[in-house]
Amino acid sequence: MTLPFELRKRHKYFSKKNWEKRGIIFVGLFEEIYDRYIHCSECDKCKNKFKNSLDRKLDHDHLITDDFNVRNVLCSNCNAKNVQICHSNTGELYICKRKDKEYKQGFCFIIQKYWNGKKVLSTKRTTLEEAIELRNKFVDDNPQYGIIL
Repeated sequence: MTLPFELRKRHKYFSKKNWEKRGIIFVGLFEEIYDRYIHCSECDKCKNKFKNSLDRKLDHDHLITDDFNVRNVLCSNCNAKNVQICHSNTGELYICKRKDKEYKQGFCFIIQKYWNGKKVLSTKRTTLEEAIELRNKFVDDNPQYGIIL
C-alpha cells in the first residue's frame, strides 16, 4: 500500500518521541497507531484530504493521562477546533499540564488559545499560578477573541 506522503528519514522514531512529549499514550499499540497514521489520507472528522504531511495531526484526549488516549487522525483545522472545546486537565480554561523533561519538575503548564482554527496564544509556564496570570492578562488585553472566563 502506498503512502499519501513521503516520510522523512527516521520519521517513525521522531513521531513517537514527539507524540510522547505531547502526552499521547499508546499502551503497547504504537505500531498499530503509527501504521494507521502514516496511511491516513483524509481527516477523520471533516473527511477533507490532508493538504500535506504537516496538515495531519494525531488527536488525543488531554484528560486521560494514565491510559490509552488516542482518538483520531485530524487535519490541522479540526484539531485546532477540537483543542478549543476540550477541557483542560487542570480545571483552568486553556491551560493543560504536560510532561516536559526541559523543566526541573518534569512537567509544565501550557497555555493555548485558538481563534477560527488559528493559534493565537501558545506558551509554557513553570507553575499553574504563572499560567493563570498570563492567561488572564491575555484575556484582558485581547477582547477581540471573545474569551469569557
